[in-house]
Amino acid sequence: MGFKKLTLLAVVLILTVCGALLFFRDYVVGTKNAQMEITDLSSLYEAQEEIAAAAKELQKGVEPVEIVTKDVKPQVAIVFDGLPERTMTARFLDVLKKHEVSAVFFVEGQNAANQPETIKLIREAGQEIGNYTFVGIAAAQSLPQDRLLSEVCRTQRVVEVLTAVKPKLFRAPKTVYDENLLRILRAAGLDYAVKENAHYAPGWLKDEAGAIAYAATVPPGSIIAIDIDVPVEIAAKDGPVEDLRPAVDKQPTLEDKPAEEHPAPPVDAADELDWLLTALENTGKKPGNIYDFRKIRYVPAAPPAAEPAKK
Repeated sequence: MGFKKLTLLAVVLILTVCGALLFFRDYVVGTKNAQMEITDLSSLYEAQEEIAAAAKELQKGVEPVEIVTKDVKPQVAIVFDGLPERTMTARFLDVLKKHEVSAVFFVEGQNAANQPETIKLIREAGQEIGNYTFVGIAAAQSLPQDRLLSEVCRTQRVVEVLTAVKPKLFRAPKTVYDENLLRILRAAGLDYAVKENAHYAPGWLKDEAGAIAYAATVPPGSIIAIDIDVPVEIAAKDGPVEDLRPAVDKQPTLEDKPAEEHPAPPVDAADELDWLLTALENTGKKPGNIYDFRKIRYVPAAPPAAEPAKK
């Protein structure tokens, strides 16, 4: 075999070995590292250390957090219950910016983990992010303590990882703020629980006139919650699981009305918000910062007086 052929064979062999090494580095080692990163991130969101630390704080007898509630000032506050999908979030943020309004987005930890870019949009817009439990669970005060600690602490951890800031505000759907829940919130690092006194779901306000009519019913000093997601209900023990899916008529009757030839387009939730903010401003109820609202401390109800012994 000639010298040139030997040299060419050597070059081919070297390139083959180098290519194999690069493939191993990028696709085998790199994939393993990526999988490790994903696994590590998942374990990070489990927040085991945070849950344990909060449980220790509870044992020390921490004070309950304060409740932010309706005010007497001629202002209102806007909060979103649940994380909207990214496109709608961007639309909401544009409307808030147009009206120079601050709002609070109460997000589920699970949805936040699945939509990091949406969380980034909210943070970059300078809006507040609050804790709405990990799955948006209803009647949070009814949960066992370990489940409640998990719901709250995991959400705290997810938001902190994504924004470098822990939420200070808490809300949960259909929830009564009792002493135990408020102490758990303090132990988990939160400062306030927020109680709304008005709310609406996207789709309620059909036009500007509807927004004006609704705004007229909102008392000054109100905290208005916009219901984005359906709450996760607590399943009863050994009871039927509630099906939250919309009902579908599988056998429509002949009396059903035919579909409209040109059905009206669905109302955009961001347009509804725009109409509402305009109506509120026109009635002197300018949306303000949630931290400026009245704060109250939890006071346990006095036990009923004992009846006098019968003679």
